[in-house]
Amino acid sequence: MFDKLKSLDTDLMIFLNNLGSEQFDFLWLAITNKYTWIPFYIYLIYLYFNSVKLKTKSIFVFFVVIGLMILFTDQSSNLSKQYFQILRPCHDEEIYGLIRVVKESCGGLYGFFSAHSSNSFAVAGFFYFSLTNSNRWRKFLFLWAAIIAYSRVYCGVHFPSDVVIGGAYGLASGYLAFVFYNYLLKNYSFLSKSV
Repeated sequence: MFDKLKSLDTDLMIFLNNLGSEQFDFLWLAITNKYTWIPFYIYLIYLYFNSVKLKTKSIFVFFVVIGLMILFTDQSSNLSKQYFQILRPCHDEEIYGLIRVVKESCGGLYGFFSAHSSNSFAVAGFFYFSLTNSNRWRKFLFLWAAIIAYSRVYCGVHFPSDVVIGGAYGLASGYLAFVFYNYLLKNYSFLSKSV
């Protein structure tokens, strides 16, 4: 059963990766670069703070929770990579000649699961649940995270299973961070939202 799933994952990787074209490589390299999205993260924080009024202490706790969430998903991914030791496609000699490796640096030897995918879906999940229903940007958050996840397959550094599992893990982490943050706001009066 595992061998069949692995074979399907590999076939899907080769197919999706080979849909790429050199003329678009610069775009996908920009998408997969975490520093590209710093202005977007700042904008998400602005949207959140614009929709709720928080005490100064609540703002500090907000940044601590976000930081812990990213640290958690990122380090969980690193631990998973070391535990499962599943080669990245760009390090897998069996398929290396069948895929396009767009990034100059392939990354570490192992790839399961994708930290890019888990981190982006964690951020998307946290802000999806945190922003009000009326916020029009809210519905695009998961599309944004999915594009980042796909960029990892496009660049040849992750299998589809790496990004799907990473995305699901990140989404769960984002929701738990949202629940934890709101628990703190509701149960500790010195953090509660100002009126």
